[in-house]
Amino acid sequence: MNFKILARGETWVVISKPTAVAVHRFKPTARPAVIQLLRNQLGQYVWPVHRLDRPTSGCLLVALGAEHVEGLHQALAAGAKHYLAHVRGNMRQTEPVTVSKPLKDDRGVIQEAQTVVRRLGGADEPRSSLVLASPSTGRTHQIRRHLNFLTHPVLGDSSHGDSRINRSWRQEHSLGRLALHCWQLHLKLPDGTDLHTVAPFPRDLGRIWRAQPWWQEAAEALAPWEALCKTP
Repeated sequence: MNFKILARGETWVVISKPTAVAVHRFKPTARPAVIQLLRNQLGQYVWPVHRLDRPTSGCLLVALGAEHVEGLHQALAAGAKHYLAHVRGNMRQTEPVTVSKPLKDDRGVIQEAQTVVRRLGGADEPRSSLVLASPSTGRTHQIRRHLNFLTHPVLGDSSHGDSRINRSWRQEHSLGRLALHCWQLHLKLPDGTDLHTVAPFPRDLGRIWRAQPWWQEAAEALAPWEALCKTP
């Protein structure tokens, strides 16, 4: 497997991570992960600057040297990340919603977490919406948990979603994955690069989204965000 390179510098690279591929391989017997596959593709060791859940697709920033990880991590924390999420229900709020619900980490420690959620389009039949989720912190499953808190869980989420609705979308719309995609990164990198990159919609999600009654509304709402990534 070769990953699509979205942007590259001397000390970093941004790839488009597909769904169902883990960033790290936690067991020797596990399937190859991003780090091993990208190392083979580039012919050098690489270090992830952040993590995307295995079922999440989209932009992944990777360092081309261990000494560059901290600076890139700080740049990522100070920058902006925008995810597209296909969620249950017709989200009717037209203004951005800020979710500031603290979340427990794997050790049970409560951590501050904040995500801004913007409705892009929605419909009553089938009941779903496309939203733009912009986290300012990076907690485990943050977007998935915050959207569930809003009663709009991400479709295909087996951990924080609605199993009955997930089954319906799998059977009737062939949605067999988590409908969450890291769409854009906007960062000021340590080497001075103003990074504005976008990971195109995966083919499976794009097919489903363009068939929804809310697609035209969502496409119009997405246009100004797409413009942020276009080269002047």
